Amino acid sequence: MSLCDLPGLAPIPQAKQVLADVADNYGVLADKESVHISQGLGRILAADIESAINVPGFDNSAMDGYALKFSDWQQNGENVFAVSQRIAAGDAPQLLADKTCARIFTGAAVPENSDVVIMQEQTEVLENGDIRFTAENIKQNQNIRPAGQDIAIGQQVLETGRRLRAEDLGVLASMGIEQVEVYRKLKVAVISSGDELVEPGNPLSPGKIYNTNSYTLLGLLQRMEMEVVGPFFVEDDLTATEQVLQKASEQADVIITSGGVSVGEEDHIKAAICSDGDIELWKLAIKPGKPFALGHFNKTPVLGLPGNPAAVVVTFYQLARDFLHKVQGSELKPLFSAKGKANFSTKKSIGRTEFFRARFNQGEIEIFNNQSSGVLSSSSWSDGFACVPAGTQVAAGDEIEFVGFATVDGQL
Repeated sequence: MSLCDLPGLAPIPQAKQVLADVADNYGVLADKESVHISQGLGRILAADIESAINVPGFDNSAMDGYALKFSDWQQNGENVFAVSQRIAAGDAPQLLADKTCARIFTGAAVPENSDVVIMQEQTEVLENGDIRFTAENIKQNQNIRPAGQDIAIGQQVLETGRRLRAEDLGVLASMGIEQVEVYRKLKVAVISSGDELVEPGNPLSPGKIYNTNSYTLLGLLQRMEMEVVGPFFVEDDLTATEQVLQKASEQADVIITSGGVSVGEEDHIKAAICSDGDIELWKLAIKPGKPFALGHFNKTPVLGLPGNPAAVVVTFYQLARDFLHKVQGSELKPLFSAKGKANFSTKKSIGRTEFFRARFNQGEIEIFNNQSSGVLSSSSWSDGFACVPAGTQVAAGDEIEFVGFATVDGQL
């Protein structure tokens, strides 16, 4: 029997496992390319980064002061040294003669035979220009940053799959790396289905609504640093749906649809997928978002999201996000999660895991006052979800799980 004929209603853990397995079968769908580090922000590393040099490449002073040889120091006597050279950042120092010191500045290379830097606040300049040190005790190698203190030759610094941050670009530059190998941005086609949809900026006629899902998905994909193909719009017609899927499959690595995957007479996405592919997953034990589908059309993965706006948000964060990260080749970081006390109660337990649009505030979880799957403003108001497992009834004060709209470092 074809998977397109299976009834579904899979629990969330099973659905996530199916999505992960399918993503693993596809592997990374984006090719590799080399970019200048100035264009690397947000890109996904396609190769490990190892350093070919020490950073810093030489022992250098941690402060403004004087460099000398530890062996010249008299621990219980007067220490007066002649100044033999002045070393600024970028200068090449000379070896120190016995019982001499070098005026040195922060970041400057210390002489090869110097192993102490004493801060200028612990010195007196004598009339003849010599330096008397007022420090009572010193330690060998004090105030010296050794070569390779930050990064050593051969050290693996960044791993494949890392999304490059601004700080990473500086680290790459510190190793002298100009070009970096990354994955091409994943191309994701967005298709919205429905005769009722009207583009923003146009007047509404009776029975029509504005198309919101395309722009929600566009924003979510842009947050993930992916390239949006389309968005495409298709009326409630099987032939037209097949044609749009064909066009999208030729241009994109992954297709995301919204609407048309339920069981109504005007829902054609599922049937269109099965005309040139198959369905791996259909109908989940989740609220909102039951009519979610995972399939293939023209060998291109298709994530079929529900048509209701809030359900699009829930299923994207809970299901589509992880799949997209895997086929992009990016490291999969979990969304922020925490335990908190519910400031609400539920009337009855249901057979589906429910995701309430919610806010997390100092350990308390507050939900939006209208949890209808058609109320998109609930997602705009919230910063995550209150997660209520299937079969659970919540009373105010109960400890439940909250999952945010971002990872702990603010990424999606």
